[in-house]
Parts: sequence; structure tokens; C-alpha cells
Amino acid sequence: MVLDGDVFDVPIRKDIVHRVVRWQLAKRQQGTHSTKTISEVSGTGRKPYNQKGTGRARHGTLRGPQFRGGATMHGPKPRSHAIKLQKKVRRLGLKIALSARTAEGKLLVFEDLDVPSHKTKNIVQYIKQMDETKKVLLVDGGDIDKKLKLATQNLHYVNILPSIGLNVYSILQHDTLVMTRAAINRIVERMHTPINR
Repeated sequence: MVLDGDVFDVPIRKDIVHRVVRWQLAKRQQGTHSTKTISEVSGTGRKPYNQKGTGRARHGTLRGPQFRGGATMHGPKPRSHAIKLQKKVRRLGLKIALSARTAEGKLLVFEDLDVPSHKTKNIVQYIKQMDETKKVLLVDGGDIDKKLKLATQNLHYVNILPSIGLNVYSILQHDTLVMTRAAINRIVERMHTPINR
């Protein structure tokens, strides 16, 4: 298959890939960590002892951060960790990742990903035939075939994605990229659509 040069033959830039991966990982962080401030900690509001005459330090509450069971000062609160990244840069990152796999000779194009049955041993045999392959990412144009899903779900080194879900981080995690003809056509089409401003 003749691959589109401006998608599969782009100069490799590690800085762009780094930015896209950072954006992806930051975006998927949950950010649900939370600590209690002095107003949220349960406890009495009474002054623990007299202001003067005891010889001890002056305190108005036992909920302060210096006491056991007290508040946490400047602790984390639920927030989004997402950072902004321009659509142009995100798109370029995907092109670079695809170009890198193509340059290494680790991009395989299949007519389709139909398998005879849902047995895992078929997939294992196919992977064994590939040279120096540790992790494989299968990319299909449309919805994932049920038989293929069942055949690969027990293999930790084989993952499947539809073409719409293809991303830089997933490509970098797998050393071999297997795509169908339909998936390549869809990705090229996606890369050529104008960016909405």
C-alpha cells in the first residue's frame, strides 16, 4: 500500500512527542485527592484552656495543623490536572509517532483483521510469526470484531483500538503497529480535515 507522505513520513521530533504524551497523561489523571482544612475537621470550637496563667502556648482551637487529628494546611483539593495543547501540535504528535513506526519497519498493513475463531491460540501463532515483537497494537477502521476481541482479551501484550481512538501514548507503548487498510484511510482523512478554530 502506498502511504501518504505527509502523515507517515514526517521528520521525527522528540520534543513534540514529549509534549503530547505529557498532555495525554495529565488529562487522564483523576485529581480526586482531598484533605481537610481547619473549617472541615470535626472537633469542638471551644478554647482549650485560658489565654494566660497556664505557662503553655496560647491556643484558640485544637483543630490546628500542629495538633494530632487537626487540619492539613495547603493540602491537595479535587482539581483537574489537564493542561492545554494546541490541536495542531496534537495532530503533529500523532503523525510523528506513525512516521517513527513506519521508519522502523514496524507498521504492518492488513486487508482486514478477521480471525477464523475466537480462540486465543490463533492470535498467539500470528504474533510468533512476527520478528522481534513484544507488544502489538491492532488498529481497525470501524467497530472491533467480537471474535477478535475475545481472542485477544487474555493476552497482555496485544491491544486493540478503533482508528478513532488511536493516540501517541498507545503507539509508543507498543513496539509493533498492525493496521487495516480502512484504518489507514480513516486516519489520513482525519489528518487532512481542517482544524476547527
